[in-house]
Amino acid sequence: MLPLLRPIFRSTHVFMGAIVLALTVLAAGPARAAELDPLLPADTESYATVNVRQLMDSTLFKEEIKPALKDFLSGLDDVTGIFKDLGFDLFTDLERVTFASPSSGEPDRGLIIVRGNFDVAKFKAKADSAAKDNEDVFKIHKVPDGEGGTEPVYEIKVPGAPNSLFVCIFSKDNILASPGKDYIVDAIKQSRSKKKAALKNKDFQALLEKMDSKQTLGLAVLGKTFKGEWLDSFPLVKEGVEKVEAIGGSVTFDKDIVLEMSVVVKTEKEAREIRDNIDKGIKIGMAALALLAGERKELVLALDVVKSLRVSMKGKAVSLKGRINPDAIQDALKKD
Repeated sequence: MLPLLRPIFRSTHVFMGAIVLALTVLAAGPARAAELDPLLPADTESYATVNVRQLMDSTLFKEEIKPALKDFLSGLDDVTGIFKDLGFDLFTDLERVTFASPSSGEPDRGLIIVRGNFDVAKFKAKADSAAKDNEDVFKIHKVPDGEGGTEPVYEIKVPGAPNSLFVCIFSKDNILASPGKDYIVDAIKQSRSKKKAALKNKDFQALLEKMDSKQTLGLAVLGKTFKGEWLDSFPLVKEGVEKVEAIGGSVTFDKDIVLEMSVVVKTEKEAREIRDNIDKGIKIGMAALALLAGERKELVLALDVVKSLRVSMKGKAVSLKGRINPDAIQDALKKD
């Protein structure tokens, strides 16, 4: 469910590993404390969240992305027709999407929580109609609602996927989806209990509580998530992964794009080695890009990003922070 991270912490490989992590994984370090989503499964050990509202309210989205996206959607009559039937406005009614799963990797484990403003009656009517017209791939189950009644859960057989997707239009505030029906049932029970989320892994819960809920994208995973036979073919990656306890991070969109990542390792000695190697790698990368940027215009952007990188250490955690200016991206894409 979550992207595969492949950290490399050794010699000059540190620099490339850090850049890949920062730009593709968007992992982040400790920030302002945030309350966990109360519907998070107790076995959560891999977590990603998209703050759609923050993204759409950002200057970058409003000025650069929204106009093009609206034009694109206006040409999709089927999509706009469905949104109209549902009474749903993508730009105002969607708040946040959260992905949570255990680190065990089973395909039928995990939960997707979609927060927003939903017309439950219209959504359920559309789902009931789809189930009636597509009985071979769409089924309706009734599960306990925690109040003596039942709640409809829609099973959708996804072509080519090993498992069905179970969807519950639970309330005007959230929609639940999971490849395992039991996750839907547990989330409904948790909601009715009105208790705060309590994860089995308390260290992972502490990591999530340090994440800033106002960030656009957030991600946190345990190091053990990446262990497997595939690592035997990548000795340097394997060596780095074995040191990692957890990775967390974020990307925030506003006028600039701010990337943060933090890697927690087993000892402070390992953290110092990683910090020093990343710092050395940044300097090497900056020098190399400075020499090449004059001949290749597209490398100017990479040089600007590398110049913005700052590495720090606190205890056993090493953090990397960088910034991308949207104007610099546009300049890099312009043709001569």
